[in-house]
Amino acid sequence: MIEMIGVLAVIAILAAMLIPRVFQAVDTARVTSTMVACETVKTAAIDHYGRQGRLDMAFGTNIMNGLTKFGGYDTNVLMPEGLLDKPFQVKLGGGDPSTNSLIELVSALQANNGAGYELDGLTVGTTNAQYVLEAVIFGCSVADAKELNDRIDGGSLGAPDLSTADTRGRVEYGKPNAGTVDVYVYLTHR
Repeated sequence: MIEMIGVLAVIAILAAMLIPRVFQAVDTARVTSTMVACETVKTAAIDHYGRQGRLDMAFGTNIMNGLTKFGGYDTNVLMPEGLLDKPFQVKLGGGDPSTNSLIELVSALQANNGAGYELDGLTVGTTNAQYVLEAVIFGCSVADAKELNDRIDGGSLGAPDLSTADTRGRVEYGKPNAGTVDVYVYLTHR
């Protein structure tokens, strides 16, 4: 009986050490898959630009046609052209992965919900662009948003803590509200 209790104690200690690492690996995988999904859409958009010569054209038709935002760029432009196999979906935001994120082509004034992007944190931005292609992730936890920023932009372009807005780099978000933020990820511009 004493040997059995000893074995159970060793198993409990090992499980206590292993479980946090398993959850950390799951979180890391969610951020990594989001990064890969963003790069996949960016590559497809660059291929589209190579074919059409413009981001706002699809099959010879201007998709913006006076609009300042065109949502569903992945499903309405890149997938029909055969440049993407599936819609952009991530597991970082809140709710259903099929509705918690989108790819949109916006006028430069509408980029990042009107704030634009400070790509290098100082002078290089999107204010002189005609259009910006961005990914938007709704209801993302602040910890996941910061991790995504730190992995894409590095810590120097990110928010210093989990209670501050991130207004520099390719990944930006506003001041957290109830522990969540809407994350805007710059993909490309022309």
